[in-house]
Amino acid sequence: MRNKPLNKAYIQRREDNEDSKIHLNILIPSTVRLKNCPYFLVIQSTSKDCTKLTIYPVSRKKLIKLSLFGQKVSDEVIHILSKILKRYDIIHSSGFLMKHKQLFYECYLNLNLSDAKSKDLKTSLDKIKNIFKEIKVEEIGLNNS
Repeated sequence: MRNKPLNKAYIQRREDNEDSKIHLNILIPSTVRLKNCPYFLVIQSTSKDCTKLTIYPVSRKKLIKLSLFGQKVSDEVIHILSKILKRYDIIHSSGFLMKHKQLFYECYLNLNLSDAKSKDLKTSLDKIKNIFKEIKVEEIGLNNS
């Protein structure tokens, strides 16, 4: 059995010292299921020291991004939220992040705002809106840049 590397890495020169954009040439391996997926969901996470990209093949050109922010969030609340979200196809989740005694959570759902299930999602989230400081449901689509 041949061991495959966990990651692919290389050094790329910046095109211009003033330019903060990077143009990547990323080969998606044949092991990734691309059939019936004409689009990619590209998630960019940025910290002080780095930017991390996560790329998923998707079949829709519009998806739902759910963002939650709260202060007094207990294990029970996380359980309730998990129970709500397990009814949906979660493509990516940030996980629960505690920062300065604040809870943050984001996930991307294989759903768009015109789907009937998105109305069910909003109804379920309305039931817990008093627990969170902010609940944001937004549709993201094709990047035209």
